[in-house]
Amino acid sequence: MKRYLSLLLALLTLALCACGGETPPPQPAEDLPPDSIYYDITGMDPREIVLTLDGNEIPAELFYYWVSYVCSSLEYQIASAYYTQGLYAEFLDTETGEINWSASYQGSTLGETAREDARQAVTFYAAVENLAAQYGQSITEEDESSLAASRAGMVEQLGGEDAFADYLSKIGLSEDSYSRINRSAMLYEKLLALTAEEGSGLYLAPEEYESYAACADHILLASINLETREALPEEEIAGKRRLAEELLAQLQAAEDPEALFDQLAGQYSEDSGRAANPRGYVVTPDSSFVTSFKETALSLAPGELSGIVESEYGFHILLRRSLWEVLEGSEEQRRNLADIWLGGELERRIDKMEAVFSEKLDSFDAGAFYQSYTEALAAREAAAAADGQEGQ
Repeated sequence: MKRYLSLLLALLTLALCACGGETPPPQPAEDLPPDSIYYDITGMDPREIVLTLDGNEIPAELFYYWVSYVCSSLEYQIASAYYTQGLYAEFLDTETGEINWSASYQGSTLGETAREDARQAVTFYAAVENLAAQYGQSITEEDESSLAASRAGMVEQLGGEDAFADYLSKIGLSEDSYSRINRSAMLYEKLLALTAEEGSGLYLAPEEYESYAACADHILLASINLETREALPEEEIAGKRRLAEELLAQLQAAEDPEALFDQLAGQYSEDSGRAANPRGYVVTPDSSFVTSFKETALSLAPGELSGIVESEYGFHILLRRSLWEVLEGSEEQRRNLADIWLGGELERRIDKMEAVFSEKLDSFDAGAFYQSYTEALAAREAAAAADGQEGQ
């Protein structure tokens, strides 16, 4: 509605400026250049369909939005890593602070990576909409009220409707696309809720969690100073190794290994994080645990002990516990695992959907686009500042 209002105001301005002569006939709205920062950059109508996923049509402005989002995130991560840790200097012009989008990254350029990440993001949310329709999930009147309240909160936070419209203009979204993104996020939450609803078709039974995640407790005997990360003297490391072997022998000979494990872990383990995780850690294939720990945890059967596992931290003895016992006591952890599973399930289903991308995206330069986008934003800010000074 606001976009059409701006078009009407533009036509009104033209009419008032016509000094004499006949007023030209108004142009149909579809023939007018779109009022969009993305159109200004690309010359492509932001309403043009660039992806169809099993019949679900996605306009260009949503793709451009995700390109901007991905590039902005990469820019922040690279700059933060460089200025705090000295990393990723190859992606950054240290004199200007600009990102080198043509730099090589994992077999392609950083810009090509951003383009593909944006394609995956827009495809993912299209798949969410498709899957929600398949499972009868839709936006209810209660949801509409919640979305309206959320929008009202955003309007208030930004300082009014005009400021909100300016915000949408800067991120390149129409009101419809802004609403669609929020609806997609809400539909995802509905799908996530189905993973805990028996008979839903997306229900995750207790045993299914064990198929892609593990709960692993461990006894850690550190070979480094855990505060300074410096290696301990060789004699002390050898002593830790002998102690690990002794503890493992006791566990292997015990009638109740789990009960003894609890006792020995409380007495000997040097993992300070165990106090907050007394039953162990939830481990998934993409979790950030050190590789040897993660691979061992996932390879064990519930109730099984590992041998001595070495890592950069020292010597570990792992015990895989019942994951469901942990999840029953933590709704947050169950939800986090269901979230991981649902993301993977959507990706698997995307592979079976018919995806048709516009050929225009094949040669799309995400880096050049993002640079033009940030320059356009800077120009808008400068123009607004100049207008403000003139008005004083």
